[in-house]
Amino acid sequence: MKKTFLAITLISIGLVACNKPQQQDQAAVSNPSTESVSVSPSTSAPPTTSETVPTGDTPETSLDWHGEYKGVLPCADCEGIKTELELNADKTYELTQEYLGKGNGNEIKTKGTFEFDKTNLSIINLDKAAENQRFFVGENEISVVERDTGKKVEGALAEHYTLKKDLH
Repeated sequence: MKKTFLAITLISIGLVACNKPQQQDQAAVSNPSTESVSVSPSTSAPPTTSETVPTGDTPETSLDWHGEYKGVLPCADCEGIKTELELNADKTYELTQEYLGKGNGNEIKTKGTFEFDKTNLSIINLDKAAENQRFFVGENEISVVERDTGKKVEGALAEHYTLKKDLH
């Protein structure tokens, strides 16, 4: 127990010692020769904005998300919903859904825009034209996001709620 505590303490001290020192807002700072050095106002920290800007890689910047995704999604009162979703680089989409086993003429085409969710950067939100459907963006696939929980479908049926990217 003492060794664990000692190891944690040493690691913590090492991390603190490696931190970049913070600039202090002082009118003057003394140096060893007792001269006064004034701090320029231009050295203050840059202004902050109210909107958080992600840093580093995000699915939007690191995945090849644009393209056509296809699959058959589960349906409560039909054999399935044949779904094709084309995501364009300019953040427009075309969604085609055909209700299988319901006869001819059950194809619905929707066009509109989408955006990456601000709270979960792996999710895209389609506009009102597509009833605000949401999808989780993965590598060469997108998965349906549950409307009530905001999470992608998990468990044994998860693969049935995934559209695969057409790679040809």
